[in-house]
Amino acid sequence: MDVEYRWTLLGLCAMTVALVAPKIDLKPGQRSSSGHREHSASPTKDGQAQESRELMLDRSFDVTAGGMLSVNVGDGDVEVRSGSAGSAAVKVYVQARDMDWGREVFERMQFAVGVEGDRVTVRARDANMRDYEWREQRGVGVLVQITVPETFNLDVRTADGDVDIGRVDGRVDIRTSDGDIVVGELRGPEVSIETSDGDVTAESLRAERITVRTSDGDVNLSVSGNDTRITTGDGDISLDLLTEGEVALHTGDGDITVYASPALRADLELHGGDVHVQSEIQIVGRIDRSGARGQLNGGGPLLVARTGDGTISIREARR
Repeated sequence: MDVEYRWTLLGLCAMTVALVAPKIDLKPGQRSSSGHREHSASPTKDGQAQESRELMLDRSFDVTAGGMLSVNVGDGDVEVRSGSAGSAAVKVYVQARDMDWGREVFERMQFAVGVEGDRVTVRARDANMRDYEWREQRGVGVLVQITVPETFNLDVRTADGDVDIGRVDGRVDIRTSDGDIVVGELRGPEVSIETSDGDVTAESLRAERITVRTSDGDVNLSVSGNDTRITTGDGDISLDLLTEGEVALHTGDGDITVYASPALRADLELHGGDVHVQSEIQIVGRIDRSGARGQLNGGGPLLVARTGDGTISIREARR
């Protein structure tokens, strides 16, 4: 191979590696309360530095149960957990291979944390990273870790990041433009969850009204509500239906599986590429491979499930 050509080819390969260098995201499960610096950067076997994580902000406040947590951060993961009834705490961690760069990103985000009446607020702007800055420094991960009383209302928004919520009693509104949403047990008058690109998983949602939307992702929920509406543009829906109530499920291209008690009373409308009903669940009405319309146990609240090109299954409860 010609020497000049060889060096040109090697240069192109190096440019390609730089262009696809990944952003380092600090996931909600990676948490710490041990101090400001968890470990310093040290070289790996290949000579690259490991990530370091630092506690950049640590604030605590006296609050009363039933207040409101309002979070709006430009780019970062958000984790909310319940703690003691009379206090709230906010910690912000930054992870990076170059912590000087990580601190600069934190400064650019201009975090503002405080209490306004019964409202705890956490605000941060987007760091406005240019493409070459992400590539050269291999990204920065930001985690906002918050503790509030178990009885509290939540309004959580992040432009780009995952959201992880534990157990909360109150009105809940969660939105992220790009990330997964994982919640434990939420109870209150209304629960609204939305992500433009990510999966939604919930251990238990108990509310009068439940709304879940994702433009591109799977939904896996256990719900008990009077009015439940779940929509995904492209993904599967798996639903444990714990109590009777109106339910509307829609996916543009995916499977829908509903797990319910054989004693469930409901009016059914199912429309999909293929429909299956487990033998223990008896439908009075019409059922064929592409749809079903009828009643379960004499009828009850309306249960509608629609998929453009997928399978709809009604199965006996798993628990």
